[in-house]
Amino acid sequence: MIFKRQEGFRFKFEEPVQITFAVYENGRVNHGQTAMAELLDISPRGLKMYTEVDLGVNPPPLDIHFVLDTQEVRAYGEVIWSRPFGSGKQYGVYFNDQGRVEELIVDELKLRRKKEAAEAKKQSQY
Repeated sequence: MIFKRQEGFRFKFEEPVQITFAVYENGRVNHGQTAMAELLDISPRGLKMYTEVDLGVNPPPLDIHFVLDTQEVRAYGEVIWSRPFGSGKQYGVYFNDQGRVEELIVDELKLRRKKEAAEAKKQSQY
């Protein structure tokens, strides 16, 4: 388990991004148990999500899908922490050495941030 954050940044969303996830069982994704969650913050190596689905004491790995800007990100994640929150739980998910996923997350966040900055500038002109 990794307890100290080693990445250079975390991006916190003002409005949570909707994601879907499924659990791995016996080394395969169980698509019959796909669920929804809210992406609260992200780094190239992991994310924090909220869901009303209880993944249990020792959660299985997750197959996670989400879109930050235009491209779908699909990552394999291991739950490294959980805590009760409201009517569900928050989970910390770690992406273990997935270079392509890390690059895609950074690229998509850059594009998203440019669009947000342009929209904020446009709004301030009015």
